[in-house]
Amino acid sequence: MSAPIHCFEIPKDTWYATIAALRDDGWRLEKGGGLDHAWAVLERDGMRVEMEYDIWQEGEMVVAAADAAKLKACLPAAILVKLGLF
Repeated sequence: MSAPIHCFEIPKDTWYATIAALRDDGWRLEKGGGLDHAWAVLERDGMRVEMEYDIWQEGEMVVAAADAAKLKACLPAAILVKLGLF
């Protein structure tokens, strides 16, 4: 993986909206977790997005910098703004 880009303090609704948008765009989704913690890994065309959510610290997303432009093309502008990736 090239240098990673991290997004921190993602609100719960944005975290779930990001996962739904990528899943609906054809990304393969694997997810799990419990009451206080959740995780998701989304993959497509060699790209990988790792996401975690903790009710105490909100959400986090990690993607390779080399894949950032391709990822941005898969997300609606409103989500990009909330993630700070505009």
